[in-house]
Amino acid sequence: MTLFHLHNISLSYQGTPVLEDVSAFISEGTRTGIIGPNGSGKSSLVKIIVGEILPEKGHIDWVKMPRTGYVPQVFSATGQTNVSAGSKQVTPLSLMGPENSGYLGRFGIGKHLWDRPCSILSGGEKTRLSLAIAFSCNPDLLVLDEPTNHLDIAGIEWLEKMLTDFRGTILAVSHDRYFLSSVCNQIWRVEGRRVKAYSGNYSSYVATRKAEETHMLREYARWQDKVERLAKETQARRQWYDKAHKDAGQNDYLRARAKKHASQVKAKERKLETLLEQKPKRVMVSKQVSVGLMAGSYRTKTILRAEDLSFKYGENRRHIVKDARFRVSPGEKIALIGPNGCGKTTLIKLFAGDLAPSAGSLWVNPNIQVGYLTQMLDELDLSASAAENISRKTGRLLSESRNLLGYLGVSGDTQVLPLETLSMGERSRVALACLTFAPYDLLLLDEPTNHLDLIAREGIEEAMTAFPGTIIVATHDRFLIERFCTSVWYLDKGRLQIHQGSYRKYQEHREDHLDEKDRQAKELAVRTRLAYLVSRLGTTADPSEKAALEVEWDAAMKELQSVRNRGRNH
Repeated sequence: MTLFHLHNISLSYQGTPVLEDVSAFISEGTRTGIIGPNGSGKSSLVKIIVGEILPEKGHIDWVKMPRTGYVPQVFSATGQTNVSAGSKQVTPLSLMGPENSGYLGRFGIGKHLWDRPCSILSGGEKTRLSLAIAFSCNPDLLVLDEPTNHLDIAGIEWLEKMLTDFRGTILAVSHDRYFLSSVCNQIWRVEGRRVKAYSGNYSSYVATRKAEETHMLREYARWQDKVERLAKETQARRQWYDKAHKDAGQNDYLRARAKKHASQVKAKERKLETLLEQKPKRVMVSKQVSVGLMAGSYRTKTILRAEDLSFKYGENRRHIVKDARFRVSPGEKIALIGPNGCGKTTLIKLFAGDLAPSAGSLWVNPNIQVGYLTQMLDELDLSASAAENISRKTGRLLSESRNLLGYLGVSGDTQVLPLETLSMGERSRVALACLTFAPYDLLLLDEPTNHLDLIAREGIEEAMTAFPGTIIVATHDRFLIERFCTSVWYLDKGRLQIHQGSYRKYQEHREDHLDEKDRQAKELAVRTRLAYLVSRLGTTADPSEKAALEVEWDAAMKELQSVRNRGRNH
């Protein structure tokens, strides 16, 4: 059953069109991921849907008015507007009310945070609080704007499980491709002020989009071939006519014959004009990345090595890393993951030489060139343009630098504006271009895909995959990890675990080797879900919903039994 229709929605900001004649519909129970370049109007679209802003033209027809839970991209105490200066004493408990306090625990907001001002919560805690508020109204429709922002991998996986269990309708703006593949069964692509719907999850969308592009390229090539052939025929007939007309002189027979061919020339010219007007849309296909180290690049068997490496900030502080041992070889692609606050950035700083070990040894080959994203961002000249910065750092021509920027999603006038006028996401792309397309042996990257849209992320991944040196990247982007990493390093509570192979292999290993604390946490999560299902079963009067909840209950009970059995086996 259709939930709502969008009819010819249009919106502009300060005279610049953002959305134009957007028409689409959402059916009950669909899980729609909304994607598109930064600034394409995704957030504006969801704000129109939840009624936060009104379109300039068009309207929404609600077939059924649902209870709606909304998680905005930026946390707000009221769920509608940004926290004001006077609302800093608003607490999670005062927002939820004692009667809904159970949602705080269910969404990972510990009791020690309930009476603290919302303004001091971390980004991840604010996201969880927004989700708790959204779920507390027992919604039929969830509208989520970048819900994975500020969550670590464990938090994102928890959210995916929560949304998979949700029986209502979901609209989610996201750049997290793993999330979009796990949760969604429909994709809306917002681009060129329009919306196009694709059935299936993100992986299905990518396959469909590639097929579309292949077809469009083929159609464009056919059109181009027809234009070239018709243009040659027209030119040849025009040249024949001009010569025949000239040679005819005053001969009436020859002049009549030339005139007859003149009508054929005009017919060809009209046909060519019509064909040119029927020009199909041209697909912009990413250019193949070409990256090469300079001839003098150093060759070695070891990039860096650690023996019993330990570090902590002060004598009485906890260890960020303790007794770590590893060796990194040329060409390795390492993903450094772990919970928020575990110390991933600190470890990157140790590798970069910004910090020194508290104990043990860390040897970084002195003959290699190390590129460090944070340092590169600091070194960029804010008064110079993006293209000039890349040219200076890589030694490439300005034209080449602009091509690189275009490939990474920085196009048009943005390439020649002073860097100080660009967003942090755009500056990050400039810094990444400087690192990836220069002769470094080791790249140290801390959350390189933050602030980037899907197009830019894919461009960065292509560049990183083509880079022949070693990369150590701290990230929560599982799609990035799965695509190019050769090993996964997991850091938590001072312990660094090294897993060779892909992210998928790491996941399988993690499931097979849950320690007792992890098993207890998983059991608690399943029990919490069972409690939620019991409460829903006790309040719903809808037979179909009750049947679906009972199926969900059976699945949760089986999962609980599986977790318990795993505990007995270990």
